[in-house]
Amino acid sequence: MVHIDKINISISAHAYNNSNNIKHFGRILDFKNGLNLVVGDNTSGKTTIARCLFYCLGMEELIDGKAGTGAMDKSVKDVFRYNDPDSGDHEWYVLSSYVMLQLSNSKKEVITIRRNIKCNELRDNILYVWKTSMTNDMKLETSREYYIHRENDHNVEFCNGFYALLSNFSELPLEIVTARNTDKGTLLYMQTLFALTYIEQTRGWSDFFANIRSFNIVNPKQRIIEYVMGYESNNTLITSDKLKERRKSLEEEWNTLTNDFISYLTYNEIFVVGLIPTLSKQKVALEELRYGIRNADCSMDDYIKQLQYSVSALESKQNAIKTAKDNNEYLEVLKKYQIHKEEYEKFCINLVMEIEKLNNIKKQVTEIEHEVKRYSSLIQVNNIVNDLDVKECPTCHQILPINNGHRFTILPEQIEESKNVLKMQKKFLSPMADKIERSVKNKELNKLYLEKQLSVELEQLKMLAELNDVNLNPLSIAEQFELVNNRAKIAALSSVKSHIETVIKKLNIIKDNYISICDEIKALKNQDAIENPINIQLNRFKEYLYKFNYTSNRLSQIFFKEDDTIYKYFPIVQHSENIEEDIRSDSSASDFIRCLWAYYITLLAIGPNHPGFLVMDEPCQHSMKEQSLKNLFEECAKLSDKQIILFCSSQPHTEELDLNKRKQDNPKNIIESLVMSLHDLEIHYQDIDPKAIIACV
Repeated sequence: MVHIDKINISISAHAYNNSNNIKHFGRILDFKNGLNLVVGDNTSGKTTIARCLFYCLGMEELIDGKAGTGAMDKSVKDVFRYNDPDSGDHEWYVLSSYVMLQLSNSKKEVITIRRNIKCNELRDNILYVWKTSMTNDMKLETSREYYIHRENDHNVEFCNGFYALLSNFSELPLEIVTARNTDKGTLLYMQTLFALTYIEQTRGWSDFFANIRSFNIVNPKQRIIEYVMGYESNNTLITSDKLKERRKSLEEEWNTLTNDFISYLTYNEIFVVGLIPTLSKQKVALEELRYGIRNADCSMDDYIKQLQYSVSALESKQNAIKTAKDNNEYLEVLKKYQIHKEEYEKFCINLVMEIEKLNNIKKQVTEIEHEVKRYSSLIQVNNIVNDLDVKECPTCHQILPINNGHRFTILPEQIEESKNVLKMQKKFLSPMADKIERSVKNKELNKLYLEKQLSVELEQLKMLAELNDVNLNPLSIAEQFELVNNRAKIAALSSVKSHIETVIKKLNIIKDNYISICDEIKALKNQDAIENPINIQLNRFKEYLYKFNYTSNRLSQIFFKEDDTIYKYFPIVQHSENIEEDIRSDSSASDFIRCLWAYYITLLAIGPNHPGFLVMDEPCQHSMKEQSLKNLFEECAKLSDKQIILFCSSQPHTEELDLNKRKQDNPKNIIESLVMSLHDLEIHYQDIDPKAIIACV
């Protein structure tokens, strides 16, 4: 899934009658999850922004079928009108221009893309990518170049193909589909798949996926629906076996994390009650787990409170010390003692932290050694399989797949490369561990020396106090050490508590996903009861038709074609057993627009493999009731985990507006009025009047 976070259109232009009058123009728009409305007058440049968005994604072929800048408006590559308040100039000639997009995915990863529109030196088939959020000072030299509209631009084995990058970032793996005039098949190209995401202003409203690029794919519309809905060749849902594999993976992840967590707590002398390494047996809510200190007979929080109370009491007793005002020797020794005691306390805290760091590094080294052994075993298995022409796995006895005429697909050089990486990590960590261990041993010796020094100074203070009749009442040596140790324990336990909170968050995510998958498996348990997946899509489509006030046909008459024709997966109207018609020809103009709304939004809402966003340019193409538009906005806003961007005229062609014109009523911003009536929903509204392209400071 991918979302559009921000678009930046940048133009450098000069006045038509003064080449020295050069100014910077453009527009920056932010987009959120859920519904985004970009509103303006009919000539404000909304379509320009929409086209720039898809141009920057390398999807300009969805606009007019041509690659390159041919589909771009002249305002971003040739000339545009702008009334300059300083010079009075109206026409401006474009010197250079580019567009930038910031994208994010479900993993919270962010990339920024730049593509040039007009540039004398830089090509428009090169995209510049930063793996960071968009800023005002991004330099091309800090980006990585990716190419489009060239061979291997989809090939994941090459590191510079943009569509391969987009596929990986969107978590949409490329699949092989049937192609014309070849038995090998072809990729389901990203330009084909992204027809799901864009309804272009003109031709886009004439049919379902009207601007789709086929790239020699057989029935490309059907292929993208099968992909986005997760349909297989037999039109079934994701199998129970696949769900069980995901469940098992979560169980293993839980087991590893909980065992490591329990080991960590044990090392820090903390016990936990209620945490089970077996995920299916975890009944206690993670927020209700109880932690305690071994041999303390209380919870960790209570133990920390006890330590804090002890520290506070000892500090109060220490602060009650009365000193001699006139004895210089006593005051000098007291000052030195206080300095050494403070140094000792800091020293102890640092020592505790260093010991923890050493243990973590040792654990990493152990894990690396285990991984190296595992890779060595893989090499041995690979050699046995290939040398002896083994046809089945020696462990599970499954038939091994054939890859390019050879069985087994493990490449020794890849394994060796992985081993070398691990060895380099160990080479880096081992000396660090040795260094820290030597430091810890030295500090433990120093700790003994400092304790002896403090003991001597404290005895000296006591003697001077008696000689000078000072009411010293100092802490005993045991109390001094108790104070220091308790402070160190509080610091260490605070660090442990922070780590506990982090692990609990991870465990909660695993558990939530596990519960969700278990629910899916339960629903699939009785295969005979599984609903036809096409009907799931159909029912949601009908729900939207009803909400959008579709009236041309009864909803009970509408079905999806399931036989292998050009109408497969698309709605038809069945008038009788032998009479059916495609819904486009059997609906009014405004009702077919409602069909397009419903169909595209259905795929976005329930398609597990949808890119995650949808852009509609002028969704009100024909006169319809304002209530229909309001319902559209409402349903789009409800999809808060998806993203819908609507480019709308502030005065769309509605029945109410046409009536007001006849009555000569004052015009109004219909879109803004509808948004205000949906105040209980989160809608990101942006008014770009008067023009999309404006002068920038």
